[in-house]
Amino acid sequence: MTQNQNQGQNQNSGEDKSLNAANIKLSEREDAKEKFTGLLKKIHKMDCETAASIYEREAMYYRQALKGEEKLQRCTHISCYAAFLEIAVLGVSIQPGAKSEAYLEPRGGVCYLRISAYGELNLRIRSGQIIRMSNPQVIYEGDHFQPHTNERGDLTVDYRPLIPRKSSKITGCYVCIVLPGDGRDFKWLLEDDIARLKGYSERGFGGKANALYGGNGGQIDVGFLEAKTIKHAMRAYTKLRVGDNVVMDDDSDEAGSTAGSVSAAATDAAASASAKNETPSEGEISPEEETDYEDLNDIPF
Repeated sequence: MTQNQNQGQNQNSGEDKSLNAANIKLSEREDAKEKFTGLLKKIHKMDCETAASIYEREAMYYRQALKGEEKLQRCTHISCYAAFLEIAVLGVSIQPGAKSEAYLEPRGGVCYLRISAYGELNLRIRSGQIIRMSNPQVIYEGDHFQPHTNERGDLTVDYRPLIPRKSSKITGCYVCIVLPGDGRDFKWLLEDDIARLKGYSERGFGGKANALYGGNGGQIDVGFLEAKTIKHAMRAYTKLRVGDNVVMDDDSDEAGSTAGSVSAAATDAAASASAKNETPSEGEISPEEETDYEDLNDIPF
């Protein structure tokens, strides 16, 4: 290897380290703090103290996410900044956990804010599309589960769990959604549906399904199934209008990690739910709530 090649490699390595450090420290910049808290106050009508508290919390989670994922550190500076601000625009949290609302995801050198099923649920409740959703109810072998319509033609569900349980075999999961006007909607995933989703996963993983389809004694993981049921339930409703640096979990997106991870590797199976080119429907996030990114040109690269 020539001296010039060595010098070129050292220069590139230095640039990479500088970019990595800049991305990690981005949330500590005063202008980022002012923009973040300003969005919270403008869009979500928060007071200064609450906005500052949320900023400190999410900035901490942001730094944790980047320090734990080298691919996030190498994402473009402008995309990291945009994804961080989208947390404030949407009013979600990237706090890690089993029911995390969102997490940062690297995709081709670009940082995105990926919204989990739980995050999407909260956004839909906030937008007024739905009032609330019951906790997912896992159905086991021996339980009685029968959807039917009442005398008014409304869909309802007759569910009677077998207690004590005689089997740990999972046969499905369902949720009840309360709609504006006190309407009710029911959505469920049964064994055939789970098998179909597993097939999507196998194609997304090149023949091998997500391990969580067999992570519970050979059957689907309970938490994974609950998140899938919530996501499946919301497919019938109008897509939320989100920014360019935001992607939504999708039923056919099996190649990333489960809801709750701080970051996940994206693949071609991941589907973007951005509706930036659609006319917003009633109850969606309005255009004036989008992030103003004109000042991104001032970011030092």
